[in-house]
Amino acid sequence: MNGLLAIYSKELITYFRSPIAYFLISSFLVGTGYFYIYNVFSTGTATMEMTFRDMAFLLMVLTPVLTMRIFSGEYSGKTMELLIALPISTWQIVIGKYLGAVTILLIMTAATFVNLIPMFLYGNPHITNIISGYLGFILLGMASISIGQLYSALTKNQIVAALLTLPTLLGFWWVGHLQNMQTNLFFRELLGYLAFSFHYGDLIRGLLRSEAIAYYILVSMTSLILTTNYIKWRR
Repeated sequence: MNGLLAIYSKELITYFRSPIAYFLISSFLVGTGYFYIYNVFSTGTATMEMTFRDMAFLLMVLTPVLTMRIFSGEYSGKTMELLIALPISTWQIVIGKYLGAVTILLIMTAATFVNLIPMFLYGNPHITNIISGYLGFILLGMASISIGQLYSALTKNQIVAALLTLPTLLGFWWVGHLQNMQTNLFFRELLGYLAFSFHYGDLIRGLLRSEAIAYYILVSMTSLILTTNYIKWRR
C-alpha cells in the first residue's frame, strides 16, 4: 500500500509541476461554463442534462491529453526501467498512476460546481438528476482514463498514445448509432450496450441503473487488467 501511495503522490506532483493539470482544469472549466450559459439561456430551463452531454464531449477531447504521458512519459524519459525495478507490485504502479489521473478528473468535476450556484438561486433543479449526472460523468471519465492509460502503456510516443485514445473513445461513444445498420436483434442490442452514450444518457436523466454503473466499472477494470498484464510482460 505504501508503494501505491508513493506512485500516486509522484503522479500528482508530476501533473502539477507541468502545465498539464492547469491547462486541463482551466480549459474544462471555461468550456463547461460556456456550454452551461448557452444551454440555460437558449432553453430557458434550469437543467443540467444538455450541459452534462457537452461535458462528456469535452472529456473525450481532453482525456488523451491527460493520459498520454502516464507511461509514454516514462518511456521517453528513460525512467520506465527504474520504475518497474522498484520493489513494488505491478498493480500498485498501474493503480497509483490511474488514481493520479482520476484525481485530476475529480478536480475538474468539482470546478464545475460553480455553475450550480445560479441554478439553485434562481431555479428549482432536480437534485437527483444532478447527482446521477455527476456520477455518470465520473464513471465515464474513469472508464475513459483507463483506456487512455492502456494506450499510453502500449506505445513510447505520447502523441501516438493520444491519437489512439481519441478515436477509441469517440468510437465507444458513437458505436450505438450503428444499431440502425443491423438487422440482427442480438447485434443491435450488443452495439447499444457497448455505447458509452447509451448508459450515460440514462444517468444524466436521473436513471440510476445498476447496469450502467456496472458497465463503466467493467470497462475500467478490463483496461486496468490489460495494462497490468502488459507491464508485467515487459517486466
